[in-house]
Amino acid sequence: MRCKILIPLLIAVAMTSCSRRSSAEHVGDRFIEAYYVQVDQVLALEHATGLARERLQAELQQVTQLRRDGQFAQARPKVAYTHIRTQPEGRQVLLIYDLTITPQQASPILKRIMLITEPVGEQWKVINFTETDTHP
Repeated sequence: MRCKILIPLLIAVAMTSCSRRSSAEHVGDRFIEAYYVQVDQVLALEHATGLARERLQAELQQVTQLRRDGQFAQARPKVAYTHIRTQPEGRQVLLIYDLTITPQQASPILKRIMLITEPVGEQWKVINFTETDTHP
C-alpha cells in the first residue's frame, strides 16, 4: 500500500522538476546568471538563439583580448538580480529582471533587463534581450 502512494508522488515531483528546467523562467535565470553575474558570453550562448546569439558572438569577438590579458576577472563587479515579472505573449514569454551592478570602488548601477524567450524544439531559449538604466 505504501508503494502505491510513494511511486505516484515521486513521479509528480520528478515531472514538476523537469518542467521547471525546461521553462522560460529557468532559461531566463540561467541566462542572467551566465551573462550578467558570471560575465560569461560563452556560457550564455547555451541559452540563446536568434538575435541574442548574434549579439553574444559579436561581444565575444570584442572581448577576446581583454580575457587573454587576465585583467577582466579582477575587475568583475558584484551583480544581484531579481525576477520581477513573467508575461506570456503568444508563443513567446517576456521576462523582466532588475539588476544591481556594484563595481569595485563605485556606486551601484541599476538596470532593468527584458528577455524574450521562445520554445525551440524541446527547450526554451532567449531570442533577444535589452537593458535599460533605472533610477532608485
